[in-house]
Amino acid sequence: MYRRMWVLIEGGKDSRFVRGVLRPILQRAYDFVETWEYAERPPEKVVDFLKSMSAMKADYLFLGDFDTSPCVTERKEHLLRSYKPMLDAGRIIVVRAEIESWYLAGVDDKNCQGFGIPVIPHTDGVTKEQFEKLMPTKFKSVVDFMDEIVNRFCIDAAIRKNRSFGYLMDLLEARSKEA
Repeated sequence: MYRRMWVLIEGGKDSRFVRGVLRPILQRAYDFVETWEYAERPPEKVVDFLKSMSAMKADYLFLGDFDTSPCVTERKEHLLRSYKPMLDAGRIIVVRAEIESWYLAGVDDKNCQGFGIPVIPHTDGVTKEQFEKLMPTKFKSVVDFMDEIVNRFCIDAAIRKNRSFGYLMDLLEARSKEA
């Protein structure tokens, strides 16, 4: 049976992360893995896309940044309200705090030293602005820095350093056992 997985993401930095880090993991269980950016689309278009996922019996994950929500539950409820009735709560992954925190979580101690950045034991609260301040001057852009992190990304370090990334890995492991 041909298995499809779509990862619905907010934007380009999320796409870069999914393609470089998550896609290889997802391809162990799925024949097709692709991203779809939802943040700039009207809610009706997102709902239509979710309906098409259901019609083709494709699996999906819906990534959303924690942003300024008071808690993960509130953020999930906000997303559910925005894309009702098609969004499934069990497929929502709330990234704490923003996707940059997942990038930074995957930088193990050795690579922190190589980049010349401090070791951050827990990245749950890291924002885009904090991430950008850590970027070594040898990189011409944040995107270059992110690409280098993806090339050296350590899954084990990311699981230890970021609870929401660890939650995603647990979810993917459980789903792979179901398949």
